[in-house]
Amino acid sequence: MPDEFFARLVADDVKNRVTAQQRKELMLEENWDRWKRGLLSLLDNLEDQIENIQIDAQADAVRYEGMGRAGKRLADEAARAYDMRETKVQRFRLHVERRLSQVESMLKTGQPIDENPWETVEFYRRAIIMHRNMLNDYDLEDTAIDRALWATLDNRWDFDRVDPLSL
Repeated sequence: MPDEFFARLVADDVKNRVTAQQRKELMLEENWDRWKRGLLSLLDNLEDQIENIQIDAQADAVRYEGMGRAGKRLADEAARAYDMRETKVQRFRLHVERRLSQVESMLKTGQPIDENPWETVEFYRRAIIMHRNMLNDYDLEDTAIDRALWATLDNRWDFDRVDPLSL
């Protein structure tokens, strides 16, 4: 399989957009090291994206600074847009790092990762409950994002209702 296609496969795997056959291909032991290299390359690319977003945000802030009140409004809008882009890249980076950890574990142990979806579902359910309990225990204020996360325990998807401008 050509390197470019394999790199795309690695990124799609992190996004959970691979077919069962493609997943089998990744899980072949002879591909584990290549998989790791693909994830490391993807992490480098994401770091570059984050750095470029931050550079662009700073440049826009300086550019709009001298434009008075209209510039302030433009600067605020641009800052929000850059923050949302960076957050999206950072979130994806966390998923890449998680997968990298799994692949590194496979390489160390010689055993494929356990892909039992029910164990994963139960793990995340417990994590969401713990998140809610910790916010209550430490008397922290919940946000719309927290409430949307908790709604998933009731099979409701409330993330679409979260207004980024009200955060």
